[in-house]
Amino acid sequence: MRTYCCLGFAVFAFLWLTACQTAVSQTPIPLTPPTLAATAAPMGAVDATAVPATQTPAPTATIQPSPTATATPPPLTIGFDTAVPAELKTAVETIVQNHPGQFALADGVATDILLTVGQNASIGEWIFAVAAPFPTFADDLPLADVQAAWQNGELVLTAEMAAILRGWWGEPAVEPPIVAPELLIETLWRTQTSYAEPVLTIVPFEQLDPRLKVLAVDGNSPVSVFYDPSSYGLQLHFGWMGAESGITHLQALWPEPLTNRHDDQITHITMTGPSGLSRAVADRMEKYGYQYPGEEIAPIMQAADIAHMSHENAFAPDCPDPTPTGGTTFCAQPKTIELMKWLGVDVVELTGNHLNDWGKQNLLFTLDLYDEVGMKTYGGGRDLADAQQPLLIEHNGNKIAFVGCNPVGPWGVWAREDEPGALPCDDYSFNLAQIQELAAQGYVVVGSIQFLEQFQYAPFQSQRDAFLAFANAGASIVHGAHGHHPMGFAFSGDHFVHYGTGNTFADQMFSLGTRQMFVDTYVIYNGRLLSTDLWTGMIEDYARPRQMTEEERIQLLQSVFDGSDFRLGE
Repeated sequence: MRTYCCLGFAVFAFLWLTACQTAVSQTPIPLTPPTLAATAAPMGAVDATAVPATQTPAPTATIQPSPTATATPPPLTIGFDTAVPAELKTAVETIVQNHPGQFALADGVATDILLTVGQNASIGEWIFAVAAPFPTFADDLPLADVQAAWQNGELVLTAEMAAILRGWWGEPAVEPPIVAPELLIETLWRTQTSYAEPVLTIVPFEQLDPRLKVLAVDGNSPVSVFYDPSSYGLQLHFGWMGAESGITHLQALWPEPLTNRHDDQITHITMTGPSGLSRAVADRMEKYGYQYPGEEIAPIMQAADIAHMSHENAFAPDCPDPTPTGGTTFCAQPKTIELMKWLGVDVVELTGNHLNDWGKQNLLFTLDLYDEVGMKTYGGGRDLADAQQPLLIEHNGNKIAFVGCNPVGPWGVWAREDEPGALPCDDYSFNLAQIQELAAQGYVVVGSIQFLEQFQYAPFQSQRDAFLAFANAGASIVHGAHGHHPMGFAFSGDHFVHYGTGNTFADQMFSLGTRQMFVDTYVIYNGRLLSTDLWTGMIEDYARPRQMTEEERIQLLQSVFDGSDFRLGE
């Protein structure tokens, strides 16, 4: 019985092992890591690491790594120095809004990229101007004095401008008075009580207003035809600091350097008073050359984009040789137009009283001569319809319209339906409607009135009424080209009125007033009158204006400011 049992067990074991081997030959054994096989296989079991020679090698499984999630870097934060103007911030904010995955505005002190004062990675420059109420004697200040005024709290500023100066010049020792932007000009005029002691402000260039006078800084003014940006002390360059890769990307997104003063949006217009190239003026030209009368005013007229001249005389081929003295019937020899050409005169006003002194045929000859040399005219013409036409000029994107009329005659100077002459004003209704229409079309309107000649600084009430009516109708500039004596100023909002500039080329030296004169330079920027600059001269040798001394200039400004339609401290 025991033998049977043992034998049966042996047979069972043999059959079991045979069955196991048969199973191995049919099904590959999975590969097991050695450490796991050593612990799992019993003594005498098949080596799991060896494949029997009779078996096909098992394929090796290729393990594919699971995709690893790449973390998206957070947007780079952009911050601003306190000196950065609002317009420049807005431009940066627009880029951030268009690229939210790459940039974000910093909401705290820490920032990846900072827009700050400096020329590294420059993206733009901002021009500022120091200014005071228009009736001010001062013309120029050292930069050190402007900075001292900031430190001493002597500048009247908007909150934005004060923040810019803090980032630029540091904290002031005394806090400046801060006013709302819409109250700045009114506050300056009310605070200043003397022409000699200007109340100063600093404003961005594009925010200037004709009611403010721009003061040069160390002899350099951003409204001047001679502005030199390389040496101007009130300009700020802005650039990036921080993460270099982000700055590179920002610069690629930045279209071009930004500025608030574009040369290609500025038009300078110089306007003068009555001129007659006859009598003593013509005599001096005959003796000393046609440039002689204009040598000192030539630089400013030649530099202007549009140079104006009110020439009251007709050129006549039969005009006699000049004499230093004579009557009041005038003509000019055609060769004397060389003075006007040399000065760079672009626009000739035809509202003068003496246009037809030498016969209407000579006025037609004169108009042909102006056409020949490329000078445009307004305020008069070949007939009434021609005289009524405005002179329209587009320059640097600025649309400028010149209109003018003569209300005082004499009767023979006025244009008729078929006769040349100056445009009569009549009741001004035509002129006012024309100004309104041109202003509505986006023109900066220059309106000239050849009024009754007066030898005083203050205008008559009838003159005030006529000139202010032009301004109220929409003329940005109202110009009195008639006066042989300089006269005062007025404002209608931001529209500028000059009642009379005084003579330009004339031989009237019988009084101080007839020798004093202005050349007004108007700065048009981006479609509006931005500022007015006054050149003051004294006529000498019965022919030529020279630049005034400082004492002479103050004397003239005192007289015309006192004769003007405004008062400081009110």
